[in-house]
Amino acid sequence: WYQRRVHGKQWYQRRVHGKQWYQRRVHGEDWRSLIMKNLLIAAVLIASTWKQTFASTSMTEENQKDIAEIARILRETVQPDLDELTTKHNLLVENAIAVIDKSLEYVDKFTEDLKTHLETRISAVDENAMSNFELLEKTTGDMLTAFKDTMVTNLNNINTKSEEEHNEIIAWTHQRAHLHEDLLKTRVTACAYDHGHFGAGPVTYDSRDGGYIEDSVSIRIYNNTDIKPEEVLDRETGIFKVPEHGAGEYLFTFTVTIDSFDQKLSPSAYFFMKNDVKIEGTKIYANVGFSKNHDRVPGSRTILLKLEENDKVSVTQELETDVQDYQISFCGALLHLEKASESPGGLYADATAPQFPSGTEADQDAWEYEMPEFKTTTIEPFDYESNRNAKESIVGQTNILEEAKIESLKAEAEEWNKTNWP
Repeated sequence: WYQRRVHGKQWYQRRVHGKQWYQRRVHGEDWRSLIMKNLLIAAVLIASTWKQTFASTSMTEENQKDIAEIARILRETVQPDLDELTTKHNLLVENAIAVIDKSLEYVDKFTEDLKTHLETRISAVDENAMSNFELLEKTTGDMLTAFKDTMVTNLNNINTKSEEEHNEIIAWTHQRAHLHEDLLKTRVTACAYDHGHFGAGPVTYDSRDGGYIEDSVSIRIYNNTDIKPEEVLDRETGIFKVPEHGAGEYLFTFTVTIDSFDQKLSPSAYFFMKNDVKIEGTKIYANVGFSKNHDRVPGSRTILLKLEENDKVSVTQELETDVQDYQISFCGALLHLEKASESPGGLYADATAPQFPSGTEADQDAWEYEMPEFKTTTIEPFDYESNRNAKESIVGQTNILEEAKIESLKAEAEEWNKTNWP
């Protein structure tokens, strides 16, 4: 469009440049003189024609008057009208050229201003676009760096938390394993012997011939190895006492060689006692023999008891005798610790305990994408008001064109009665 408008200017200029030639032709005195001469020649020819046609003197005079009147009309009316016509025609040409010049000037100014406006707007868009791209690039880099740092921090937190929980699980497992090991290491065995026993009452093992059977004493409750043998099996009282934390199932064995034939009163009768109460069904008794050399009967009884802490087990002989029995021994041994059945892991086996290891979430830092604030480009509409004066001047020139319209000639010949013509 711009090229068409600009190229059109050259066409207007070619058309307008003919003004000089036209003005030379119109403004020259030769042109007006030529018209007058032609009109006079026409009048003479008309008069000659009339003279040849009408030869009478009266008609010749009449024609001469008409020719004179025509010459007067041509001189006084037609020539001024032609002069006015020439003036208005020249004014029309000048105003047309002025309007064309103003129009071209307006178009050129409009095109230049539009070009400047578009270049300015395009430049502003380019600058904002580059600024926004740079901001986006910087923001993206910063966000990726922040995202990487957040991920590294979160992974470190997870690793630290996992390591802590791993260590807690290991420590908890170790504690539970230690409890199991302590259960497995717990043992209570003790055996005492003596040369013999005489009379009714508790059986003891404290004579100078008595003692603990070699390698029979082994006492350890969990990790407690400081328990003395006499705290479990007291040779002086003959009582086997369950140590602290030693509740469970125990095996007891009592052996004796009974001298049954030499008794004048009655052979011995032995019973196991629990907390000073005779345990029925545990009696050891013999009354066989046919001579004092063939009357010693070995007797033995083994029982299983479920005992609690500090329970006491012993052996007693309930009958009055007058002969000593021989080769007595008493053993007690822990078979199964009650704790091993009730709660071998203790607190460390209780999943409801607050200290029981459990997985928890590690602290995680949040990461959010921050949207950059992009610059916006405002495209202002092209309002061509800066050259309003030029536009108004063109409007004014068109008014001049209206004023320069050529009116009909007001010749006095219109008032001339054409009936005067022959």
